[in-house]
Amino acid sequence: MGDPNGDSADAPGDPCGCCPGATAGESPGDEPSIYTDPDRPHVGLLRDDRGEMARRDYAKALATMGGLTALGSLAAPLAGLTRVFERTYTGPIYSDGVPLVDAEGERIAPNRLAEGEVMTVFPEPRPGIEQAPTLLARFPEGAFGGETRSEFVTEGYVAYSKVCTHAGCMVSEREGETMVCPCHIGKFDLPNGAAVTGGPPPRALPQLPLTVHEDGYLVATGDFEGPVGPGGE
Repeated sequence: MGDPNGDSADAPGDPCGCCPGATAGESPGDEPSIYTDPDRPHVGLLRDDRGEMARRDYAKALATMGGLTALGSLAAPLAGLTRVFERTYTGPIYSDGVPLVDAEGERIAPNRLAEGEVMTVFPEPRPGIEQAPTLLARFPEGAFGGETRSEFVTEGYVAYSKVCTHAGCMVSEREGETMVCPCHIGKFDLPNGAAVTGGPPPRALPQLPLTVHEDGYLVATGDFEGPVGPGGE
């Protein structure tokens, strides 16, 4: 019998106090157990090497489950990084007079960005296409060089496709005036025609021709100058 107060730590043959009334060579209760063998030495809480093996297998299973859980937790951000723009619509993305809008559908006024700022915009919804992510940036008028099409720039605004020309991922990270694709670290210099300055992309991001509508918002004057995403020359 254990302590009348319920403390069973002094039960004979039960040094851990976890099996009240147990004695050496006996399992708690009358039910048989594969982990109890009076002819084998007591190993930890389990009584034979089979129990020890089972415990190791259980630990391995827990480790495997933990690894799978960790991989699962990475799946969502990795999926986000590798999501590509699926252009099933074969016509132009922009055309003359199509307004640029933000994620809420608001048109972009010329004072929307300060010099040095970058945002993602889209063509205002129209039949045939729902979204076409576009990088819109504003720099001082004298900052542009390289392969920038100056006739496509308006009031310091320049726009390029946000779809990487390497594998079609979203160019979403920034290092100063350089935009970086997180999938394979392709780098594009925005003030210099979005020229490739690092990584595997084979060509610059295609530029979008811009102007300011008489009603005071940015519009395209045509489509991107080159193909969007991987491929193309």
